[in-house]
Amino acid sequence: MFESDDHIFPTKPELVGQDRKSMFVKLGLSVLLFVGVFYSVIQENYIFISEIVAILLLHELGHYLTMRAYGHKSLNMTFIPFIGAMVSGKASKISQKQRINIALMGPLPGVIIGSVLFVMFLNGYQNDFILEISMLLLVINILNLTPLDPLDGGKIIEALFFPKNDNVKMYFTLFSSLIVICVGWYLDFFILMIFGFFMAFKVRGFQKSQRIYQDLEEIEFNYTRSYDGLSNKDYWTIRRVFLDNNPKIKDIIPSEMVLWENEKLLVDQIKQLLKLEITLDLTFFQKTIYLLIYLASIVIPSYLIYSNWTMIVDFTGLSNV
Repeated sequence: MFESDDHIFPTKPELVGQDRKSMFVKLGLSVLLFVGVFYSVIQENYIFISEIVAILLLHELGHYLTMRAYGHKSLNMTFIPFIGAMVSGKASKISQKQRINIALMGPLPGVIIGSVLFVMFLNGYQNDFILEISMLLLVINILNLTPLDPLDGGKIIEALFFPKNDNVKMYFTLFSSLIVICVGWYLDFFILMIFGFFMAFKVRGFQKSQRIYQDLEEIEFNYTRSYDGLSNKDYWTIRRVFLDNNPKIKDIIPSEMVLWENEKLLVDQIKQLLKLEITLDLTFFQKTIYLLIYLASIVIPSYLIYSNWTMIVDFTGLSNV
């Protein structure tokens, strides 16, 4: 057992901040990779690929700007071939309302713009470009609002109904992974099936984390805080508990009290273990309003498409295919 004097412990590794230039370089490289892979599948249709990238960028900018407004640090935007894009960042604490707003502000602008463009199309502005852009905006963002982990719809459901219940989160992720695997199998989309299997590994991660949390609770260790809030003693304590629960990793590290040459790998694991402090700040009325906004974002544009499907098919010539 470690002693209580913090100064006797080696200094914990410091997190290196990322400058904005580095973020844009990573974003640019990920976009190039995304476009390259997409182009290898849909050759010569560079206009369609550009539209997809622009719509995903609009979506992720909604997340990015909202997270930045709430004070998130080290923000990163990354495009992932065949999957889409994502924004990541770190914060010391967050509220229930903030989590829902961050999740909503990705798909909501796209749903609104797509609906407006589609209504314009229905009211005389009938050309291929407006129809294609509106359909892409609506389809991509409606799919993203599907109540499955890790989509924005799943994040909204989680923040509304079980923001602090890890067991429910685990079963929700398991259910989501099974749905994704089944959809991938039905559509004969092998990459989607692989993604679903990776989600199943996340469930296994939940189980391992629960054992570590139990060990930390036995020594009355507070793991609901940020990495910056850890003292040197705290870092080496949670590091020891993590290694005790991962003997294969522990076996390749020469000493528990010496920084490993690949210590960043352990830092990343510890950061994932630390839980974000979540403030439950929504009343029942506010939850109802958010739920109605969420449902309207799916139902209204879906009805617009469904009720005008014959016109869409006739205009695009799909009926002749």
